[in-house]
Amino acid sequence: MTRFGKIIRGFQGDESGAALVEVAITVPLVLLLSAGVFEFSNVLNTRLLLEAGVEDGARYMARCSSDWATCMGSAQNLAANGVVKDGSARVKGWLPGKVEITKRSLAATDLATGTQIYLSSKSTVDVVIVSSDYSYPDLGFLSYLGFGPLTLNVSHQERVLGW
Repeated sequence: MTRFGKIIRGFQGDESGAALVEVAITVPLVLLLSAGVFEFSNVLNTRLLLEAGVEDGARYMARCSSDWATCMGSAQNLAANGVVKDGSARVKGWLPGKVEITKRSLAATDLATGTQIYLSSKSTVDVVIVSSDYSYPDLGFLSYLGFGPLTLNVSHQERVLGW
């Protein structure tokens, strides 16, 4: 034990290598934090691109003056690719076929309270709803932390002005 004690006493007061130990402790934490910030910002950017797409598709569909099928195909392409014909995907893997477009007739006034919701000469107004689900391709960080697959849901509605 005395021999071991002499070895230990030899290290007392010696500070060489302290910076290396500090770096070895802090670098993994900084890298983990940086990876989390990158992953979160990538999810947020993807969500914003999806929202912009469904808003563009709904706006186009609400003002389209052609028949429903023609307008729907163009609006789906606009939502996913940013242009009415062809184009490249706003978000990798988000195809026009994944964009759902529905039309709904809503009451212009709230029947329970009598409050006018939409200014209209008719008792109903047509609203187009564009929505989509997107499975976010995990870069590995979320699954490393134990999270399951992430699905982003976006939806937007516009009052129909065309047709």
